[in-house]
Amino acid sequence: MGMPHLLDLFCGAGGAAYGYMLAGFHVTGVDIQPQPRYRGDAFLQGDALAYAATHGQEYDVIHASPPC
Repeated sequence: MGMPHLLDLFCGAGGAAYGYMLAGFHVTGVDIQPQPRYRGDAFLQGDALAYAATHGQEYDVIHASPPC
């Protein structure tokens, strides 16, 4: 069994992603804004909710920090 995959929605620069990586997750972040210094394993620029609706089932865990 490989490492669990986590989807990091509204990821920003990836502060939470780094902690999840240290805990053993492969982290993919999604944000509407470009994040050239994203701290996770992979970054996708786009609408977080649209991506989750289409691909959410491909991940073991979903973390979301939408803006207030």
